[in-house]
Amino acid sequence: MVLLSTILLAMKHVIWLLLFGVFSPGFSQDNLRSFLLVGIEFTERVASKYTEPMTEGIVYGLTGGWYNSAKVLEPWDIRVSIVSNGSFVPSEKETFLIDIRDIPNLNIAQNDSGIAQIPTILGGDTELQFIATRDGEQFEFTAPEGIGLIDLNLLPNAFLQLKIGLPKSTELGVRYFPKLNIDDIGLEIWGLGIQHQISDWIPPLQDSKIAISGAVAYTTLLGEYNFVTDGFVTGNNQKIDAKLDSWLFELIGSTKNPVFNIYGGLGYVLGKSSVQLEGTYVIETNTETLSFTDPFEVRNTVEGLRANIGASVTVKWFGINLDYTVQGFNNLSLGLNFKIK
Repeated sequence: MVLLSTILLAMKHVIWLLLFGVFSPGFSQDNLRSFLLVGIEFTERVASKYTEPMTEGIVYGLTGGWYNSAKVLEPWDIRVSIVSNGSFVPSEKETFLIDIRDIPNLNIAQNDSGIAQIPTILGGDTELQFIATRDGEQFEFTAPEGIGLIDLNLLPNAFLQLKIGLPKSTELGVRYFPKLNIDDIGLEIWGLGIQHQISDWIPPLQDSKIAISGAVAYTTLLGEYNFVTDGFVTGNNQKIDAKLDSWLFELIGSTKNPVFNIYGGLGYVLGKSSVQLEGTYVIETNTETLSFTDPFEVRNTVEGLRANIGASVTVKWFGINLDYTVQGFNNLSLGLNFKIK
C-alpha cells in the first residue's frame, strides 16, 4: 500500500504540474483574460515556450525503466515491476526570451527593446509587466510566473510494468497506469515494448557471460483538466486536454550473472506532446463582447540520442535495479522487480 500511495502521489504531481500549472500562478483568470485580449497568436507563443520544458521533461522521463537486462525472460516467465523515474531539469530551461516587437499595441513596462526574459513553468517569480491597448482601453498584466520546480531539479513519474517471456528469445513488456481522477483532473499512462535477445543467434556469444538485445518501446500519457471560469472569463465546456507520446529505440548489453549484473544501452528517443485549451471563453470589455472557441493548441517535439548505464541485484524472486540515462533531460530510474514463474 505504501508503494501504491507513492505512485499515486507522483502521478498527482505530474498532472497538476502539466495541466493545472499552465494557469497557476502565472495564468490566473485575470491573466488569461489579458492574454486572450492581446491575441491568440501571442497567447499561444507564450504558452508554448512556458510549458515546453515541462512537456519535454515528461516525454524523456516516459522512456525510462523499460529494461534492466539484455537477457530476456525464459518463455512464459513473468516479471512485475514498480518503476519510478526522475528527469533532471537543465538550468537553461528556467527562463525563455520573448520578442513582442511584431505584436501591435503591446509593450513591456520599463523596457523599450521589446525583448524580455520570462520564467518557464519550471522557473521562479517575475515582476515583468506587459502594457496593452485595445479599442482605446489600456491595461497592464503580469508575465506568467514559474512554480519554482527548478529548485527541486526533478520531474517525477511512476507506473506499473509487466514483462512476459516469449519463444524465440523475445520478451513483451506492458506498462499501465489506470485512469486516475483527482478532483477535476484525469490521468492515464500506457505503453508497449518488445525486446529481442540478438546474442542468442550469434554462436560466439550464445554461451558467454554477455547478452545483447534490441528493444523498441512506446509510451503515452493522456491527461485532462475540466474547469469552470467565472468573473473575468465566462463560457462553457472549458478544459485542457494533454497527450504526450514517446518512442524508444535501443541497443542493450548486459552481463548474465545469477545475482549482480551491469547493463547499459545506446538508443534514440522520438517524442511529441500536445496540450490544447478547449471550450468557449467569453470576455466582456468596455466596448465589445469577445468569444473564443478552442482557442489554441501547444505542440512540442523531442528527439535525440541517449546512453544509459545501470546495475541490478536479484535474489530468488525479487530484484532491484538503478540506472542513469544521459539524454535531453537526464533521467534516474529505480525499479522493484517481482518474478513469477
